[in-house]
Amino acid sequence: MISKRCLALLLLVLTPHTQAAERLQFARSDGAETPALHYAPVGVCLGTVIISHGAGGSENGLAYLGKFMQSKGWRAIVLGHVESGRAALRGKIPGLDIKAGLAALITDPAAYRGRFADIQAALVWQKGCCKNPFTALVGHSMGAATVMLAAGADNQLGLRTRIGFDAYVAMSPQGAGRIFPENAWRGITAPVYALTGTEDKALNANWQSRLEAYKSMPPGCKWQGIITDANHMAFGRGGSEGETVLITGSVLSFLEKAKTKDCSRPYSGKGIRIDSK
Repeated sequence: MISKRCLALLLLVLTPHTQAAERLQFARSDGAETPALHYAPVGVCLGTVIISHGAGGSENGLAYLGKFMQSKGWRAIVLGHVESGRAALRGKIPGLDIKAGLAALITDPAAYRGRFADIQAALVWQKGCCKNPFTALVGHSMGAATVMLAAGADNQLGLRTRIGFDAYVAMSPQGAGRIFPENAWRGITAPVYALTGTEDKALNANWQSRLEAYKSMPPGCKWQGIITDANHMAFGRGGSEGETVLITGSVLSFLEKAKTKDCSRPYSGKGIRIDSK
């Protein structure tokens, strides 16, 4: 039986304002609250994606992906991670050295524990609201690290949190370094799509470092996407029209394939290369 909360959401998406995002606050288990933007689908819900922003971001970011998934019948929830949002980043910046501040934030175990609590709160909130129970965790940059940690990657931060989703999408994933040791991803068995671009430079490494996660993961519904000329913010904000089409189209294709448990014949398009195993 559908809950009163989910019934209210169903009535909401049947109004003329179906494309507007709903601003929410989720109660966390530690007593804190998680801000979020909820993109409710029109009609039958095909699955739920929870989206995690990068360091210094907020729930207002990654709107291009939330709106796209909504338009395709999926419920999208973009989280606001307070412990790694704008104020948290400002608190980490020594003087005007933004790069040093970012490095400090993305290696802060407490920031990730806050992210995990946000994700758990969203999972509790959305349970039973979608006809299809399929769930996916999608993240960009620090959100990509969050995705890989939740999927079961080893780490050097003392974190032992694994959060069960049916599939994971990491946009701009990190290679080995201060967060992940060599071959940190070798134990990930769930479906994962790692997506980057040839101008997607890391803080202290070239874009090719973002290919390490895919290479380390065992076969079994794993995709590696590389978009020609796409830079870091193309994934965080949407990039050019062509880049946005490739990002959103390939993410949707991967999730649809993961749902059917047939990840062969990956997405194809001009300007993107996808390897699979």
